[in-house]
Amino acid sequence: MLVKYIIKVFLYLILAVMTLIHWLLKIPMILGNILLYFLSIIFILTGVLSYGFALESARECGRMIIIGMAFGAIPDFVPFLGKSLETLVAKLLSMTNE
Repeated sequence: MLVKYIIKVFLYLILAVMTLIHWLLKIPMILGNILLYFLSIIFILTGVLSYGFALESARECGRMIIIGMAFGAIPDFVPFLGKSLETLVAKLLSMTNE
């Protein structure tokens, strides 16, 4: 009985720390996402325009476009990892409440 309450308090502490870290990192993450999207647009436009004006080979232009798409995909996957950890802790808390 006492162990259940100790585990519950420990999980609440973990959830509080993860929420605090999430709040503290939200603004830098938003700025980083804007920067990555901007770099993504630059790489994709450079690749397309270089191919259109025959400044680079098709292989090099394809690489630029793929790198631009990768930069654009990074901001979409990184927050997913943090949210999945918060969801895991929330599920553990709900299991201890039963």
